[in-house]
Amino acid sequence: MNAPVVAQIHGDVLLDSRRAIVHTTQRWMAVADIHFGYEVRRRKQGALMPEFGMDHIEQTLAALVADHLPRRLILVGDIMDGAGSVEETLRLLENLQPQVSQIICVLGNHDRPALRRGWPFVDVHRESGFIFSHGHQFPLVEKACTAADLVHVTGHEHPAITFNDGAGLHLRLPALVREKITDARERWILPAFSPWAAGGGYTCKSTVEHWVCTPNRIWRG
Repeated sequence: MNAPVVAQIHGDVLLDSRRAIVHTTQRWMAVADIHFGYEVRRRKQGALMPEFGMDHIEQTLAALVADHLPRRLILVGDIMDGAGSVEETLRLLENLQPQVSQIICVLGNHDRPALRRGWPFVDVHRESGFIFSHGHQFPLVEKACTAADLVHVTGHEHPAITFNDGAGLHLRLPALVREKITDARERWILPAFSPWAAGGGYTCKSTVEHWVCTPNRIWRG
């Protein structure tokens, strides 16, 4: 199997084809929309689903941390999928904790109170030039941004690009979207980290560019 690839998307920020962004000088890494326990929740509802997703997520996160050695791992909301996967999600965070100096959990709309009682969450997180929020309350958080918040990093939308051959074949691939918010600030919408996420139909108001991710390739559109 080919190795994952990275692309420089802005300054010292890299996009890893495993759907993570990494700031090489500030030493943080961010992913969004893990939706851990997706299959657990749906199996409890009676769906027949293989349980590969949680192992894939945990192994991929561990590999990303080992490869990039961030000081801070920023999980940009929807860390769990919903009720019924609290224990599994807490176990994921506990297993990740020894591998990185700090884990920052940003609150998403799927992150239930039972999870928040077992692990600290924040509504927003800031790094130099960057503000992180999940995106489900984007207008509210955007109003609170300051001149120092040059890039607003979110998830929530599960952005994807659909390709078709004109003869009925469609291929949808996850993508990172860069969107112009003001003359001074951009919004970066991270691709969903969950392997179950098919991608949504988010339409940008003012697209700067998008970066399509496959396991072994990244390209800019």
